[in-house]
Amino acid sequence: MKRNLVDSASDEQVGREERHDIYVRAHAPSPQKGAWHRSNVEKWPSSALIFDCETTIDHKQKLTFGSFRRCELVDSEFRCVEEGLFFANNLRRKDRKTLERYVSDHLNVPATETFPPQLKLTLLSRERFLRQFFWGAVRRGDLIVGFNLPFDLSRLAVKYANAQKSGWSLALSERTSRKTGKKEVDIERPRIVITSINSKTAFIKLSSKWRSEEWPNESRFLDLRTLTFALRNVPFGLASACDAFGVKGKISHSPTGKITPKEIAYCREDVGATTRLLNATKKEFEQHPIELRPDQTYSPASIAKAYLDAMNIARPKTRFKVANKIHGIAMQAYYGGRAECRIRRTTVPVILTDFTSQYPTVNALLGNWKVLTARDVRFPPCTEAVRKLLRDIGLKTAFRKAFWENLSFFALVKPDNDILPVRTVYDGRTRNIGLNYLTSRVPIWYAGPDIVASALLTGKPPKIIKAFRMQASGQQKNLSPTHLAGSVRIDPKKDDFFVSVIEQRSKLKATNKPVSNFLKVVGNSGSYGLFVQVDPDTLQKSRKLSVFSGTRKLSQTSRYVEKTGPWYFPPIASLITAGGRLLLAMLEQCITDAGGTYLFCDTDSMCIVGSRHGGRVAVVTENESERQATIKALSIQQVKTIVRQFNQLNPYDRNHVPNLLKIEDINFVDSNSTKPQRRLLGYGIAAKRYALFEMTGDGISVAKPSGHGLGYLFAPKKNKSGAGTDDEADDKMPDWVFEAWDWLIRQELRAKPKAPTWVDLPAMMRMTMTSPNVMRNNRPGWLAPYNFFLFPIVSDLGGYPPGVSRTTCNLIVPFEADRKKWKKLRGLNLWDGRFYRLATQHDAKGDTVVPDSFRVILRRYLLHPEVKSLAPTGSPCVSNSKGLLGRMAIQASLIVPIGKESDRSWEHGEDPGMLDFKLKEYGRRKNLFVADIADRKQWKKVGVRQLMKLSGLTQKPIYAILEGKPVRRHTLTVFKQAIGRIVT
Repeated sequence: MKRNLVDSASDEQVGREERHDIYVRAHAPSPQKGAWHRSNVEKWPSSALIFDCETTIDHKQKLTFGSFRRCELVDSEFRCVEEGLFFANNLRRKDRKTLERYVSDHLNVPATETFPPQLKLTLLSRERFLRQFFWGAVRRGDLIVGFNLPFDLSRLAVKYANAQKSGWSLALSERTSRKTGKKEVDIERPRIVITSINSKTAFIKLSSKWRSEEWPNESRFLDLRTLTFALRNVPFGLASACDAFGVKGKISHSPTGKITPKEIAYCREDVGATTRLLNATKKEFEQHPIELRPDQTYSPASIAKAYLDAMNIARPKTRFKVANKIHGIAMQAYYGGRAECRIRRTTVPVILTDFTSQYPTVNALLGNWKVLTARDVRFPPCTEAVRKLLRDIGLKTAFRKAFWENLSFFALVKPDNDILPVRTVYDGRTRNIGLNYLTSRVPIWYAGPDIVASALLTGKPPKIIKAFRMQASGQQKNLSPTHLAGSVRIDPKKDDFFVSVIEQRSKLKATNKPVSNFLKVVGNSGSYGLFVQVDPDTLQKSRKLSVFSGTRKLSQTSRYVEKTGPWYFPPIASLITAGGRLLLAMLEQCITDAGGTYLFCDTDSMCIVGSRHGGRVAVVTENESERQATIKALSIQQVKTIVRQFNQLNPYDRNHVPNLLKIEDINFVDSNSTKPQRRLLGYGIAAKRYALFEMTGDGISVAKPSGHGLGYLFAPKKNKSGAGTDDEADDKMPDWVFEAWDWLIRQELRAKPKAPTWVDLPAMMRMTMTSPNVMRNNRPGWLAPYNFFLFPIVSDLGGYPPGVSRTTCNLIVPFEADRKKWKKLRGLNLWDGRFYRLATQHDAKGDTVVPDSFRVILRRYLLHPEVKSLAPTGSPCVSNSKGLLGRMAIQASLIVPIGKESDRSWEHGEDPGMLDFKLKEYGRRKNLFVADIADRKQWKKVGVRQLMKLSGLTQKPIYAILEGKPVRRHTLTVFKQAIGRIVT
């Protein structure tokens, strides 16, 4: 077996191991109440109330008016029986007159579909609309429908407060106080509690009722933004959702905040589009023979879980009596997908490959369907069997299906320069997961596929202390067949769900694309995430918790708990992601054996350095003035040979799924695999930060850019395609990301870079008040739930006004769709209540804030290091590192159990949870910090005695700082301040 090209300097690297704390996931079971069975109600009630609100376009975004339709279910469709308008109680008389004239105009007829027809639009105040329509619909259990419903509900609120679990409690109705004669919240009307899970999903319910007998039916709130996402796994806006579901969309219009006939027609048509979309989603939803209500469908995983229930498959965490110790071991072995950049800031020819439905494939290879449908699951010891399996391991063995059936085990490993997933702080600030050399005096539990991957990549088996395997026996009784999307039959007694879904998806791709797309969604959503679903929660009072990590059991008191999902089963979840990493390791080794390397890998894909005929490729090291090295580019025929090799593991019918490893369509002209191969080039910066492009003369055409690390920014320009507003969203990469990468690549290649027209605009994030935790410090009363606004990225290099710093500046500006106005916007600092102007430089008035421009953001983006790897010289990868990177060697210090990691979806789009996230550590003192690696290298040059003299600290804390051990914040601060004068 050839030694990996990227690890050719590993002996030298091992001599310079860095000490790091290693973070491992823990199993912290939270005592939960028994399952709550909802009342037996119809999937679709007989009536629905659909509404939409219009607001002012200033920072307060207060209700001006709205439109509604009351619909009845007739012949499987919701049909309008009454339409009307409502307006804010304090609306100006002039605006009210405009509404009155509009409804009096005989041309503005209601869109009712009943006889006798409604002759005139109903016009009501907000309070009367609530009293006559809204509360009655809630009391009856009608569907309350909207698109982005939390925003519209919050516009109706007269008062709001913090609810439990970081939610909002909205009071919608007022009454006159008998004591004071003033307006007060009507306590006889329940509050509406909204808890946002992410930017697409929120739980909406009524609070406890003052008189429960008056509210006998369960409240039913349906946000079509959530339902459309659950059905298609695409984050739609209203216009794009209507287009995707084949119904007439909304009017293309940018709201002005005024009340005019045009604005009224726009609002009415939004409700009309929502009604049409409701009927279209209802038709599609009813194709699924599952016991799931639309208002309880929160994601694609909700549908996947419902299908598992429809097949009468028992939920693992209730059927299988598995000890917490086993779950603790499995969670310690759990890591997410593998993502890394291997060649940095160097253009190379590439061939992009990826695995067909990686997680369903891994489930099929490991036999996880047999586990899910088993009568019983046990975990017997298998230490000697695992040691024997690893002694005989080789790449040829790994390509046998029978070999994979033996990989459902967990082993306690004493790492000694083994290549394993390592979760640690690589850059001194943020935790990340890398695949690196690991040495540890303390043994750590890993899943079988990860251990095999290490043996393949290093050529030696890890040291196994002990091991056990997951062993299924028998089959559950009462398993029932079902029909996916009403057409694809699955019999859980005979069929492997994961195999059947992917086969049928490929089979129907040409003849029934909607069902094929659904099978892709349900196949992926039912293959992984539900088995490791953990929902963090904060209790009102602390509770004693038992925490399991490996064989270690901790007991501590905490308000932080993790509620496990209904299909939570860590042994399966850990094996799935480990299996995905094993496939990548096998592909990496195949490339290495052929003499090649890769540009990057990302969960289920690997971008191989290659071209049509292959050859040698020059790569620079550190900077262009230093020596160059050459690497081998594989030919397309060599890549095809590797593809054929993986077909030995193909669990699918080759007539439907010909290749397990695919050469992606993007490698061919017009992304059409029937056309000739094109010369595709790749450029990488760091994990998930890359672009693929073509080059002809001075021309550059970006074919596939990564939006990772850019998606949190509000787009500086609208997309050319699509007439939607900035509220619209879909799964397509924004135009500006293509332009950004085009500019970055041209700069690097010195190929006549032309800056985009928007590059000097201030960089902004679009934020939404989805939770009280967002902007919770000094938040003014007018900043209501679900208000949206822009959040300028203030420059750390003199961007703050005099007397204001990063910690005392929380600047927000009203949302503005017109980018030309961004440079002149005025914002409010929530800390001091003062208004500041955005500017490119400060003036004498002291009322300006200077944000970073997109130019600055992109410059930093280009310099982002791949902190999980080493530069070609063997030193840590820094901003100017270029060329072929190597694996870092890690020496484990402390093993720290942690809770659920951050949801990094904010890196792709709007998610203000990024501002409030804190990682839960178990069993370790709080307020301990580790110094940055680069700083420690410089400090070591000074010498311990000199450091003691300068800082006044004793030998023990100084050694702890230099070795990367955690110390108190005060200790580290004193140390840095003392030596900062001499270390540059």
